[in-house]
Amino acid sequence: MTDLQHDPDYFLELQTKTGWGAMLRSFASWLGPKPASLILDVGTGPGLLPAIFTQKGCRVIGADSSFEMFHDALHPDLVLASILSLPFKPATFDLITVSNLLFFLPDPLAALQKMTHLLAPDGEIALLNPSEQMTVVAATTLANKRGLEGLARETLLNYAGRAERHFRWSETDLRKLFDDADLALVDTTTKMGDGLVRFARGHKRQA
Repeated sequence: MTDLQHDPDYFLELQTKTGWGAMLRSFASWLGPKPASLILDVGTGPGLLPAIFTQKGCRVIGADSSFEMFHDALHPDLVLASILSLPFKPATFDLITVSNLLFFLPDPLAALQKMTHLLAPDGEIALLNPSEQMTVVAATTLANKRGLEGLARETLLNYAGRAERHFRWSETDLRKLFDDADLALVDTTTKMGDGLVRFARGHKRQA
């Protein structure tokens, strides 16, 4: 299957020509950041989520470790940076978002801890990842039910296969992950079919 992390053309199509664009819009609406909030989107790809937040009146920077992802960029303020070496000052951002990246990483906790230092005192981190319900079987059932074909079907099954090989998080799993990063999980919900994708948000624990 196509490698979502290393094919910029595929990733651009993924965000703009399949249901994943609608998923990112749903994620942004669920978060509902205040206008003028300063937001960092990590693993931004071509920058669709920053573009969505900008439409809501927010100030947004996107970061990605692959320069190729910025071809045909959808947002002007994009920075080349790894999730483990983000070039920003501590206590900077009102909101940090990470969509479909953390579950790929061998050590998601280390990445979450790095981002926690970049949060303003009242800031939040929000994640979008496969839920514990995401499997190839469940994704195939959903694709058949919705009559998905071509790229839409391929990307969903690709995503499910990667989820099975890496991380899928339940609310209990995420609560522990957030706790280990000195964050408090404040809300989580599932989307897509019977809940194959999980949104989660949390803030720094008060000293």
